[in-house]
Amino acid sequence: MKRILLIIKNDVKRRIKSPLGILLFLLIPIVMTAIIGMIFSPRAGNAQLPPIKIILVDNDKSLGSKFFTGAFDTKEIKDLFQVTMAEENEGKRLISKGKASALIIIPAKFTDDLSNQKKTTIHLIKNPSEEFLPGIVEEFVNTMGIVISGFVQVFEPEIKIMKKFTDMDLENLSIPEATPFLEAMKTKFLSLKKFTSPMLIELKKETSATDKKKKEPEFNLFALIMPGMLVMFLLFVVEGIMREILADKENGILQRMMFSPLRIMDFIISRIFSGFVVGVLMFWIAVVIGALLFEIKWGNYWYLFILIALTSFWAASFFALLNAFFKNRNQAAAFSAPIILVFSAFGGSMLPLEQIPAQMRWVSTITLNHWFITGAIKIGSNEFPIVPLLVLFILGVILFILAVISLNRRIKI
Repeated sequence: MKRILLIIKNDVKRRIKSPLGILLFLLIPIVMTAIIGMIFSPRAGNAQLPPIKIILVDNDKSLGSKFFTGAFDTKEIKDLFQVTMAEENEGKRLISKGKASALIIIPAKFTDDLSNQKKTTIHLIKNPSEEFLPGIVEEFVNTMGIVISGFVQVFEPEIKIMKKFTDMDLENLSIPEATPFLEAMKTKFLSLKKFTSPMLIELKKETSATDKKKKEPEFNLFALIMPGMLVMFLLFVVEGIMREILADKENGILQRMMFSPLRIMDFIISRIFSGFVVGVLMFWIAVVIGALLFEIKWGNYWYLFILIALTSFWAASFFALLNAFFKNRNQAAAFSAPIILVFSAFGGSMLPLEQIPAQMRWVSTITLNHWFITGAIKIGSNEFPIVPLLVLFILGVILFILAVISLNRRIKI
């Protein structure tokens, strides 16, 4: 045991003194996480869409158009739309230059047509360079059209009188004449209230007892990207360390070491655990960087430590076993890289599992990437990842035993 620990200690020291290769593999996933996260994450920590820019042209400037434009002044709608009022020519010029997602033009005589129950048309010009945002504007305008049309048909007589009163000078306005119509409108509003209140369908929101105890973690896109990036490059680092088993035999280092009271099995075990220790150290450096740089809340660090340890152990045991099937390190390198890429592609490092074809998702269950990412997500959600940990532990032990037996036969001197 002392000899094994001494070899592990010397291996780790040697890598700390020349850390360039490992630091490079550590830097790549951090940079990739930063780039992908900055491109796709919401700005300023806001998960909502930025306000949709709209240019609004009011050629009517009367009661009906003011009712329509007033809909954009409500608090909720202000958060969704950024409205700029403009004249028609200026609005068309701005939309042609892509300064907004959509241009809305309220026609002249909009209020007159509505009060006379005539069909009128609101013009919507969408920005062709945008795909989704103009569609949101279109749906909102359609919804407003339905609401206003229904309101106008219900209050047809009253609207005509209101239009008449609004066109009058204040001196000519007769309060007694307006009173009957105001009473009629009140009666209709009360009648409508009977149909809309109480609502037959309502939404009741509840929180389960379990959810009340458990605080919902904040969404962080970096926390979804970084685990996949890390485990992919961990495979490259550990694979390179395990390949040194064959390199030591080719270079005669193993033969010289056999002059000391060292068994080949001790040498193999020490190399596997050297890869394990380096993997754990690399992971924890990345975890600290992720927490400081990307504000990732990893969850329970004891759970995370177990997950990282088992992941590194699995990776070291797997690549140690893989090296037992090759005659030299060049063959091992040629086969290992494609295996890592397949693991990463189907295990969730390159694409979310939901985007992998359903008939191919079974492949992910045999990859280290899948189980580490699944475990990290569960820990980040304040859950104990019992299934990922059990899978990694059982498979890691099996791979370790097979690797020691197989390599002992392969490199026997």
